[in-house]
Amino acid sequence: MLTRETVTFRDGNGWSWEFDLTFMLSNYRCIWGRGCPDTRLEHTARGCCADGVEIYQGDGDRPGREDLKKIRGRVRQLTDEDWQNREVALRRGGRDPWGKARFERDSVHTRLYGGACIFHNRADHPGGAGCALHVAALRRRENPIDWKPRTCWQTPLFFDTDDETKTTTVRACRTIDWGGEGILEWWCTERQDAFSADQPVYVTMEAELRRACGAAVYEELAAYCKARQNGEPRNLTLLPMIPY
Repeated sequence: MLTRETVTFRDGNGWSWEFDLTFMLSNYRCIWGRGCPDTRLEHTARGCCADGVEIYQGDGDRPGREDLKKIRGRVRQLTDEDWQNREVALRRGGRDPWGKARFERDSVHTRLYGGACIFHNRADHPGGAGCALHVAALRRRENPIDWKPRTCWQTPLFFDTDDETKTTTVRACRTIDWGGEGILEWWCTERQDAFSADQPVYVTMEAELRRACGAAVYEELAAYCKARQNGEPRNLTLLPMIPY
């Protein structure tokens, strides 16, 4: 039977953070532009931008509301050099010409255009291929985390929160998280192709982990992972491994 190791730390607010140690110590890396077949397995350059992203789920989604406010501000800063589809979006008019209602009346999801999220720049865009918000951040020498939707900068980390137990489990995204096979294929954390980094996930995704769980919890995680790497006698089961 396949198993995964976890390690849990508690922050200053009494909230527990349970990390999938197997993933944290794996050599996963994003291979967008380096062989990623996209989440529809159609071998395009869309990567995980194939279906856009839900930013705000509707009334009661406080984190989503804050994220939506951020994205609205960043969209106003985008230029044609940043965003290939800027004029396409602006022609639609309205408060969020780049977004659409989805699932709930007040939800906001990025529109699709040409088979991908409307913020997705194609390879022929002079400003650079990929997410326009990511491109814009790098052009301004800023952190893409401060520009992109929360779900996008966290990917492929998945945060499963249980308010009753005050616990957030941090693990790898998997196909079933997006509705199962036939909806999206989250192949990269479930196959060998993307496990080729020189350093483990807790190092390569330090910025994302710090932003999500806080500096104190990250420091504990990093120290624990380093100790495991430097002398823990037990061997980890290497990713990818199926099933969960």
